[in-house]
Amino acid sequence: MDEKFPILIAEDDENDAIILERALRKAGVKNPFHFCRDGTEVVAYLCAEDPFQNRTKYPFPRMLLMDLKMPKMGGVEILKWLYHHPECNLIPKIVLTASRQASDVNEAYKWGANSYLVKPGGYESLTQMLKLFFDYWEMCEKPRLPTKC
Repeated sequence: MDEKFPILIAEDDENDAIILERALRKAGVKNPFHFCRDGTEVVAYLCAEDPFQNRTKYPFPRMLLMDLKMPKMGGVEILKWLYHHPECNLIPKIVLTASRQASDVNEAYKWGANSYLVKPGGYESLTQMLKLFFDYWEMCEKPRLPTKC
């Protein structure tokens, strides 16, 4: 993917974030990315609110990769917020979670998820899944996005 294509990642578990970062790099993803710990941070980031006002340091992301279950504001709540903010809802929204529950899958797609991926059990499987996923998205045309919501 384009190295200027920033990715925003919402992941509350620090260990999962470390593993995800390593797997992304091993999969060859060179894009810059920023981690948020919950949905409230995601909304602040997208809206360029404190502490994310500096768009040079915190560029508007071209993709949002999010866990489903997080404190304060989870993945479905982020999707609902985006749904009600159409100026930002164009951002590709990917759920990466441990949940296989049909109700979670349906709810995520109902509110605009573009993909729903279940975290595989091992690091190598995660790396392989991420490589396939980002190879696919590299071929896709992406919408022009605003600088903030």
